Formats: sequence, C-alpha cells, structure tokens
Amino acid sequence: MSIQTNQVDLLTRLLAASEQRQQVISNNIANVNTPEYRSLELQFEDALAAEITKKGKPIGSAAAPSVTQTRGLAARADGNNVDIDRELGLLNKNAMLQQLYLQLIGTDMNQMRRAMEGGP
Repeated sequence: MSIQTNQVDLLTRLLAASEQRQQVISNNIANVNTPEYRSLELQFEDALAAEITKKGKPIGSAAAPSVTQTRGLAARADGNNVDIDRELGLLNKNAMLQQLYLQLIGTDMNQMRRAMEGGP
C-alpha cells in the first residue's frame, strides 16, 4: 500500500504543478501584447527528479514548483518576448499531461477500491 500511496502522492504533485503551469502559460498568452513583458515558465520536473533519485529518501515535499523568466527567447521591438505559437504548443502539451495524470490517479484509485472490496 505504501508504493501505491507514494505513486498517488507523486501524481498529485505533478497534477498540481501542471495546474500552476497552466496559469503561467495563460498569463504569458494574456500579455502577448504588453510592452516589456517577459515570458515566464514553471520549473518543477527537474527538481522532482533530483528528489526522487536521492537514495533512501521517500518522496516528500522538498521539490517545489518555481516560476522563472524564460531564457533564450528573442524580444520584439517593444521588449516583449512572448512567442504565441510556442505558448499555444506548451498549453496543449500541458493539457495532455494533466489528462494523463488524472487518468493515472483514477486507475490507482480504482485499484485501491477493488482491493478494499475484495474484487478482481
């Protein structure tokens, strides 16, 4: 049951991060025409991977999402560096990941329910 709980915890954290990422991307899209606006991104997966690979340490709450300025994007004449095509691609990717996380959580919950009911 501990493995199942850790998996649900991991998926829950990934889902929460994807919800925050949705907000960051939406904010970038909303500011596509704001002069001097700099694109932001949410960093989480690398910190989570580093946390998971620590030997002998269970998945905890050490890794946390952080919002940083996106580096390497060309700015327009008004100083804004939001690339709407990039943002829409990130939005679609994030939506698919959210759907995947929800499906996996649902599968885990169904397995737990069946185990408690004593069914197949």
